[in-house]
Amino acid sequence: MSSQSQFSGQNPRWRVQARIRQLLLFVLVVLQTSIATGYMLQILPYHGQTPIEIAILVLFAILFGWISIGFWNAFMGFFVMLKNRSRYAITNLAQEDVQAGPLAPTAILMPICNEDIARVFAGLKASYLSLKSTGNIDFFEFFILSDTTELDGWVEEELAWAELCRSVQDFGRIHYRRRRSNIKRKSGNIADFCRRWGKKYRYMIVFDADSVMTGSTIIRLVQMMERCPMAGIIQTAPMIANKSSLFARVQQFANRVYGPMFAAGLHFWQLGSSYYWGHNAIIRIEPFIKYCGLSRLPRLPGDHPLGGEILSHDFVEAALMRRAGWEIWLAYDLPGSYEETPPNLLEELNRDRRWSQGNLQHLRLLAVQGLNAAHRAMFFNGVMAYVSALLWFLLLMLSTLEV
Repeated sequence: MSSQSQFSGQNPRWRVQARIRQLLLFVLVVLQTSIATGYMLQILPYHGQTPIEIAILVLFAILFGWISIGFWNAFMGFFVMLKNRSRYAITNLAQEDVQAGPLAPTAILMPICNEDIARVFAGLKASYLSLKSTGNIDFFEFFILSDTTELDGWVEEELAWAELCRSVQDFGRIHYRRRRSNIKRKSGNIADFCRRWGKKYRYMIVFDADSVMTGSTIIRLVQMMERCPMAGIIQTAPMIANKSSLFARVQQFANRVYGPMFAAGLHFWQLGSSYYWGHNAIIRIEPFIKYCGLSRLPRLPGDHPLGGEILSHDFVEAALMRRAGWEIWLAYDLPGSYEETPPNLLEELNRDRRWSQGNLQHLRLLAVQGLNAAHRAMFFNGVMAYVSALLWFLLLMLSTLEV
């Protein structure tokens, strides 16, 4: 059977394999957690006979189970990398030595809002020149989608855009648009593009302000989408690059050493029900417009942090795409995708505060009808990334009371 037919929507082979793997993960986590909780029960003085000890055991089981998921993810990622291949890897669909036909029209989007202008346009220029060197630039157009609120920044962006077009001698392929009202932030910015220009393109590749992709990586993403007709989103695993501060270098080191293993593990367990992280990914525009508009989900009742507009919209868009029957793949072994990370602890905390609010909102989406079980698990995992700190604190307090 060809690799294309394995991934075709007519063949549920990977879906069966995904169910088996996810059931195996559930059994492994439950078994490991049960054994560990049993040892904890023996350690406690009254062996779980008091209300405090019962609460300790419940918290311990939840926290140990969450850690166990990370362990088995890394464990299987290690073996996938050790084998240096995966039978169901989406990258098998577009080998570098395969001569593909004409590519589909594709838009490359860079949503920005009050960013470092020099960095934004330098990264975009690098991606443009790399893509141009492949000889396939005619199939692509670039869109800088600005939500910048500072008037001086707006003027500087337009000057930088004109200079970029002048330097690469291409005024018809790189476009700049600034919204007057940045409703719904980044998700609204992407939605505005889809309404205005989405019908002109089959795919869009979404960048962040600090994203860079090589031309060969962009080409392979389009080839994979062409050869996998049920793929709605293919997410790359971007590597952190271009950092100089000690804090950022430590994160970059961890990303390079541990990141590929965890990405391989995510691919192993999720297959076609994977993550979308909001950037460095290719999206099939037609189903995205039809199924992923956040207007299909009501504004969450109440005020922030748990109410209001959905912030971590990328996870939700992936869940909606999968609910509609489209596949979400993680191209864990595809090189040439890069991003940057905050240079200091203060900026990291500001970013993490936004992520915390967005992930906690997902607690209210767990019961949305029709969502795939894998995406419900992703929502829960995102919630645990922040709620776990509170649970650890409660466990320590109860353990102190027990003593």
